[in-house]
Amino acid sequence: MTPTLFICVNRRRGAGSCSGGGAFEVMAVLRTEIEARGLGWDIRLSPCLGHCALGPNIKASPNGPLLHGCTDGKEVMARLLEWRRG
Repeated sequence: MTPTLFICVNRRRGAGSCSGGGAFEVMAVLRTEIEARGLGWDIRLSPCLGHCALGPNIKASPNGPLLHGCTDGKEVMARLLEWRRG
């Protein structure tokens, strides 16, 4: 099954949020990395994943991890590749 990454892009006024923490920038890096590696993974924008103070947050599906503090796209990619290798 093709992995899908759900990237929280929620915005909150007056408080930290994934969008304000760089979620869109991380998403751009992940798109580039996925394309360059020919992985064919899907990326979807997600509403709040419930951990705003720990964001940006990304949920990998199916049965993948919920990643917190995703501020470095290349680091996130490495973590996701490790998950896929099992």
